[in-house]
This record gives sequence, structure tokens and C-alpha cells, in this order.
Amino acid sequence: MTAESAATKPVRSASDAPRVSGAIPWVGAGLALLQDPTAFFQRTRERVGDTFLVEGFGYRLFCVFSPEGVKSLWALPEAQASKGVADFGMLAHKVPAELFAGRRTFPHMLFAREDVEVYLENLAAAVDLELASLGASGEIEAFAHCRRLAHRMGLASWGGRAATAPARIERLIAAFDALDSSESFVHPERAFRTWATGKRREKAALATIESIYAEILAELPAVSPDGAGNEPGFFDRIRAAWQDEGGEARVRGIARDVVFVHMGSQSNLFAAMAWTLVHLLERPALLAAVRAGDDALLERCAHESIRLRQRSIVLRRILKPCELVDEQASYRLEPGLSLATMMSVTNTTAAPGLDRFDPENYRGPLFQRARELPGKELVSTFGHGAHYCPAARFSISAIRIATKAMLERFELEPRFRDPGPLRRQIGGVARADRPCRIRYSRRTE
Repeated sequence: MTAESAATKPVRSASDAPRVSGAIPWVGAGLALLQDPTAFFQRTRERVGDTFLVEGFGYRLFCVFSPEGVKSLWALPEAQASKGVADFGMLAHKVPAELFAGRRTFPHMLFAREDVEVYLENLAAAVDLELASLGASGEIEAFAHCRRLAHRMGLASWGGRAATAPARIERLIAAFDALDSSESFVHPERAFRTWATGKRREKAALATIESIYAEILAELPAVSPDGAGNEPGFFDRIRAAWQDEGGEARVRGIARDVVFVHMGSQSNLFAAMAWTLVHLLERPALLAAVRAGDDALLERCAHESIRLRQRSIVLRRILKPCELVDEQASYRLEPGLSLATMMSVTNTTAAPGLDRFDPENYRGPLFQRARELPGKELVSTFGHGAHYCPAARFSISAIRIATKAMLERFELEPRFRDPGPLRRQIGGVARADRPCRIRYSRRTE
């Protein structure tokens, strides 16, 4: 939409949009939203249109689902409508506040092209270790298996080799699972328990991770100021960022930087990996082609799995007065309001057939049906524009390496039927609504 055409639209307050609330003050529409966020937004959209205001649990969400509205949501400057502040607000329900203070390393710093090339060797080595631990035959649950694997793959790249040693990896996985920031959007109904306990479990997990890294750092020689050392990954650069500190402050800073980047990069990787495996096992012809060496097909399956099972609510916290334009009007948004859309609603309805799995929708990371859409922003896997996920290439590489190794080394028999997304999830790649068990036996070819 041009500035000229936007100027011809009526200017309205956000409060002029259809309002969705409930009979109970403060609670509002919150309970209905948390029961099944995707269905809630779909029903509301059908009832009142593509732009509406939802009030619940003290939040005011200005929701947009039309092509122009979603495009405008992604295009607003971060200084006016902050995705970072909104995401922090969700994570703060689960993660101890002290983790966010004083960070010197951030997830976006991990994924320059040259870094990902270094990580590939670490990813393959981590997969080898995890698959070797499975033995000759047995049974796994796809999401639990991929969660362990993603922890091992991530820590191998930015947590240090010593973190993946048998004596430490199990303790670290248990602590990271307890600290898991994704719980705040996968199971939002559990936020009250976290609040009621003062995040006691999460704080204990953070303390455990810090104690393990105190052991690791005591064993390592000093690292040079530019981060050059003995680690083929990012860990030495994290250490170098804290060279000016000593004692407990240095240990705590390094450990919390590792936690921060690990949680930021891992919260959805394992679910995307598990869905890729599940979708292939449901389609023997695709599985046979991937097993025969079609890596391009495998990556298309990964992208399609993320698109179809995406459950992210996109939130932007309004920090400065700004305007959002949809097809009908220009809305004034004031600080304190949150702007929102939900990928699971538009990803599956923006064009015919998008409610079904079809890897031909992609060529590499490019969605091939974009020209059929009324707006390209209506289908998203890793985000758009300035908010495109920097971990996209790492994530797809990790899924390809892990899935290919699993298929090459094992015969796999699915012991599940028709898994779907977890209904109450309101962010990230869906977790499954039921166990996805797989029987495996090591191939002898």
C-alpha cells in the first residue's frame, strides 16, 4: 500500500475496532484464548473480521489477519513496535529475571555464515554420540529423542566440548529442561504455578548450570582476547567476552551467556526436527527418496513441517504512538498496546491446500506459492524482513544432518497415528498432542 492510498483511509483509534472480551473483569477473553489459541483466533476472525481488539488477563491485543494488516505488522520499526520487548514479556513468566541482566553474547551473534560452517562438524559429531547410545534396537518417542539430540547439538557448538561429556551432559539436559523458556508459550496455563513458586525450580536449574560451568572453566586454559582457542565453535568467543572479569562474576557471566544463547536457539529446533521425522515416516515414498540421498527433498520437508506445524503468535509491544494500516482504515496504536497475529491461522488458510503437508511448496527456503497469496507475509516459517530468524540456516542444517543419520542407520517403524499440534500452545513450532513412539533397529547394510 502506498503512502498516498493510506492517507485516503479513515483514521481510527484502536478502540474503534471490534472488541472481544468476556463477562469477567480482567480475565476477559483470556480463558477462551488459552484453551485453543488457533481456534479462538479463527472463530473470532470469522465472526468480526480480520482486525479486532482482544482483552484478557490485563493484556490488550490489537489483532490483524488481513494481507495489508499483517504486512504492516511486520513492517513497523522496532523502535515503535518492539518484537523484542514483547518476546521478553512472554519469557519473563518462566525465566529468572537475573538471566537477562548483563548479557554480552546474544543468539543473533552465533549464526554468521562462517560460524555455521564450523558448527556442521560439531553437529555431526553430536549426532554420532547420541545415535550410538541407542544400541541395536528399541523404541523412542520422537519429540523426547529430538529434544535430547538438539541439546547435544547446540551445546557442542556454543557450550564447549566438555559440556557434552557423559559426566555432564545428562545433568545439563535435565537443568535446561527445567529452565525451558518455551514452557511459557507451549503451556501458558502453567504460568501461575511458576509465579506461585517464585520460579524456585528455574532458579535451582540455573544454579546447577552455573556450577557445572565452574567445573568446566577450571579445567580450561586461558583464551585469547579475540576468542581464538581450542574449541571448534562459539564457546571460546563467549569466554573471551568475559576476560575482563574474574572469579565468580566471570563464571556466572559465561554460564548465563551459554544459557541465554542455548535457550534462544533451541526452543523450537527439536520440535521442527521431530515433525520432519514424523511426516517422513507417514509417507514411505518420501522416506525412501530421502534415504536414497535426496538432501534437497529432506530440506523441503523440514521447511514444510515448520510451516504446517507453526504455532507462533507474533507479538509487537507498542512503545511509541504509531499507525497500522489495513484494507479499511489506518489505526492509531498507543503505548501499552500489543500488536498481534498468529501464524497458525494464516499459514494454513492463505491459499487452497495449505492445510496439507506438501514439500513441493518449497525450493530451498523459498515458498513457491507466494504469488498465489494476497500478501506474502501471510505464510511464514522463520519470520520476515528485519525479524527473519538468524538461526534459520543452522536449524535446517541440524534437521538435515540428524534426520539423514537416523534414516541411514536405522529401520524405523512408526507406532503412532495421526498426531496433531498441541491445542493450547500459543507460540513456536507445535509440540504433538500425543506421544509419537518409533520402534527402531540398526540397519546391517
